[in-house]
Amino acid sequence: MGAIDLSPLICGAGTDELTWRRWLARLRCHELSMRDWLPASARLVVVAPHPDDEILASGGLIAMHAAQGGQVQIVAVTDGEASHDESPSYRREVLAAVRRQERWAGLAHLGLSSPAVVSLGLEDGEVHALTEVLRENLAALLHRDDVVVSTWEHDGHPDHDAVGHITREICASMGCAHLAAPVWMWHWAKPDDPRVPWRRLRSVPLNADDSARKQAALAVHQSQLSPRSHELGAVLGEQIVKRAGWRSEYYFA
Repeated sequence: MGAIDLSPLICGAGTDELTWRRWLARLRCHELSMRDWLPASARLVVVAPHPDDEILASGGLIAMHAAQGGQVQIVAVTDGEASHDESPSYRREVLAAVRRQERWAGLAHLGLSSPAVVSLGLEDGEVHALTEVLRENLAALLHRDDVVVSTWEHDGHPDHDAVGHITREICASMGCAHLAAPVWMWHWAKPDDPRVPWRRLRSVPLNADDSARKQAALAVHQSQLSPRSHELGAVLGEQIVKRAGWRSEYYFA
């Protein structure tokens, strides 16, 4: 798929999650086996553009891997300090500190009592202009036998897209397994949308405990779940919160 600017499509209510659940039940995409591709001996590396993206993309997978004694490494690309730029409720430096604390609290809910987090501190909203910095950091951090999760490179948010693109390239050059998680795609796309490579979509079923941990982890991100002002709603609206409660996570493999 060629590069397309989908960021304006993130606005509005988006496609409701019930429509997706009904369609995914008919799609019956292949399941990924934890035993085959993410054994307890493997390191799971999650490259998250913003705090909360590691949960929205793969919170259940992180909880599942932690529960089997696996090592989890989070790469925090930005601190998410630009999410309230249209609202006077937070200055950027204050919001960055709040979101870092929310990230740590969320990871604890996933079962990571002492989470390994590498913070790159790139500017929120400007990752596309800092891809060489991201590339250098990932090349130094990743190991050949890692299993790496990032956002999908056509997700629709410029930071998500840049992170997905660079992570895919680095994983291909190093031989790492890479899974790309759609986050905002569920918002702007429709079932059978021709812009989406549905044949590459894979599912990871979650048990009740992993699903509950994911929802508890997301719930601590109150800066994103609360209205930004009287005029502006929450960054994470009702539909994306409902999707976080699905009993499967989905990745492009």
